[in-house]
Amino acid sequence: MRKVYLFLAAAIMTAAFSITAYAGDWKKNDQGWWYQNDDGTYPANKLTKVGENWYYFNEVGYAQGGFVELPNGWFELADNGICKNPIDPTTKEPAGAPYGGWIQYVDWFGNKEELGAVYHNNFYWIKFYNVTKTDTYSASQVIETQN
Repeated sequence: MRKVYLFLAAAIMTAAFSITAYAGDWKKNDQGWWYQNDDGTYPANKLTKVGENWYYFNEVGYAQGGFVELPNGWFELADNGICKNPIDPTTKEPAGAPYGGWIQYVDWFGNKEELGAVYHNNFYWIKFYNVTKTDTYSASQVIETQN
């Protein structure tokens, strides 16, 4: 009986440790970085979650930095392609920043700047010169901060 248990334990351990883990892999060439899925495909022209971060991959599949305009708003991307927009707690995806609704301010020198606060994609986007702050405020919090 002891041999049977030993055999079963060995069989279970062999089966458990022989499972192949399939995961994608980052690739790089002189054009930039892209992510290849385990089935050989790669994301293109969309936001994709890789690990714990969201990345935007352009139309040919390379991770892109800077700002990108998508149907649901603007997205700010770090140089390495990681999306800096806040994660919507409902959809668990990055929330797009608003296209419009900002107040256009012209300073003393004639420079135009879009400023203000806009509610968009479940977030209040507060923009003051080169700083954009996002947060989820309840209506009562918004009223309190306006007084």
